[in-house]
Amino acid sequence: MNLIRVIVVALALAVAWPGAGEAVSSPSGIDSRLRLEWEPGASKSGRPKVTGYIYNDYMRPAVGVRLLVETLDASGQVIDRAYGFVFGVVPVFNRTYFDVALKTAGASYRITVTAYEWRDGGGGS
Repeated sequence: MNLIRVIVVALALAVAWPGAGEAVSSPSGIDSRLRLEWEPGASKSGRPKVTGYIYNDYMRPAVGVRLLVETLDASGQVIDRAYGFVFGVVPVFNRTYFDVALKTAGASYRITVTAYEWRDGGGGS
């Protein structure tokens, strides 16, 4: 019975605390119509970065999207921050790629959309 509890706790931690190479899908933090899918990685020179997509689930394109990437240690404490931009337009019911360079690698990361604007019209360019 104790072995089952240990396995259940280990599985719960593995799901709740993504590893360095796992993709994460999460709400944007600012608007439920914007959501993020991302994964940590490294640049060609070996520097840490986070790459992914922001999805727009709304009937208006999003522009001027700014991101905050918080680098977390093993206990979940913020040890560094980096700011990035989603270049161009996040089209209606579509996605746009982003890439944010980091100064510090961490045990995990938290990404939040800190600013954006809804653009008039339904076009994507």
